[in-house]
Amino acid sequence: MNSIKEILERVAKEVTPKKNEIILIDREVSDIRNKLENELKAKKIDAKVLIAGSYAKNTWLSKNHDVDIFMIFNKKYKEENISELMLSVAKNVLKNYLILHGTRNYIKYYGKNVKIDLVPVMEINSPSLAENSIDASPFHVQYVSNKIKERPSLAREIRILKQFLKAQKIYGAESYINGISGYVSELLMIYYGSFERFLDACEQMKPKIIIDIEKHYSNEKNIFEVLSKSKTSSPLIVIDPVYKERNACASLSYDVFSKMILAARLFKRMPSYSFFKIVKDEFSEIKRRSKARGTILIFHQLNAEKRKNDVFMAKVEKKLKIVSSKLTKEGISVYDKGLTNNPLGVFIEIETLALSKMKKHLGPPVWVNSAYFDSFIKKWKKVYVSGTLLSADVKRNFPDIEKYVYKLLKSELKNV
Repeated sequence: MNSIKEILERVAKEVTPKKNEIILIDREVSDIRNKLENELKAKKIDAKVLIAGSYAKNTWLSKNHDVDIFMIFNKKYKEENISELMLSVAKNVLKNYLILHGTRNYIKYYGKNVKIDLVPVMEINSPSLAENSIDASPFHVQYVSNKIKERPSLAREIRILKQFLKAQKIYGAESYINGISGYVSELLMIYYGSFERFLDACEQMKPKIIIDIEKHYSNEKNIFEVLSKSKTSSPLIVIDPVYKERNACASLSYDVFSKMILAARLFKRMPSYSFFKIVKDEFSEIKRRSKARGTILIFHQLNAEKRKNDVFMAKVEKKLKIVSSKLTKEGISVYDKGLTNNPLGVFIEIETLALSKMKKHLGPPVWVNSAYFDSFIKKWKKVYVSGTLLSADVKRNFPDIEKYVYKLLKSELKNV
């Protein structure tokens, strides 16, 4: 069995971009940036182009060529639609791009070797002045970049953590994931110093963990007084170093936090490269697991093109919860559920193998007023009491559980 250090060395070697890879990506990104800058000058638009995200901070992973480019507009455009201004520039530079919708519309462009998110940003002097959260992002780039310049070894540790989180399917702050964002990954390594020290910390982690790298607050009580309840509802609270009134980890769910702790503690006890290996054929793994559990597996494939739209994925996640709730009400026990990336789709595992012909319909308390009492009796005829509630046996309107679940999934996802 390989030691933790041996495994981490292997992972670090694999996820660190090679020299020829860096040159290739640098060349394409620089070319796009220069063309955007020239077009801005030609149109006399007062904006600058900033390479951002993990690529700018040197925390990107090998073979993962997603690059964020910010078009930062002068404050004089505050009352204008900067998404439209950006598009007027980009359409003369980029081809085969998509316009994606968010708090501000942005562009996704697929180049020869890179995938680029071109995002409109309003220039601000301080993160506290950001009316849109993305406007504070340039400050994040600067902060993390400076920390890595001070301690170059951090880039290695950040890459290891990112790969670990990706393999566990808990990387990303999008609402359909509610996981650890790239920025929070970087902050965690800045705080703990190394992935191994992060593993040690996970042994003691339980909600609520508070991380305040720049010591903006003198004590924990002060944090809860300043930050609203919605900002401190996550199990892990990471005070944004560049904006003390923001919890950078506010979107993290308890479910994902628990998965992170479990994976970290298991890896310490049973070190294996598999903790860092991203499963390419997710559905095959889900089928194998379902077979071992003896559950019924229902899968509904989605249009792969829509994967690029975070809003679509968030809607799908919401619909999946609705379906799960409806199944529970029908007495169908949901063992597991989730989204898959390869292929793109949703799955539901159910453990109920057979259902009764009738289901119990619960009504009001037996002491309900005469009008409601008589109405219930008239509608359901044969009535009995369950605890204190009027009840009746109702015939189920579906004969086949598997067909019912698939039909319900298809119906809920139809208009997403």
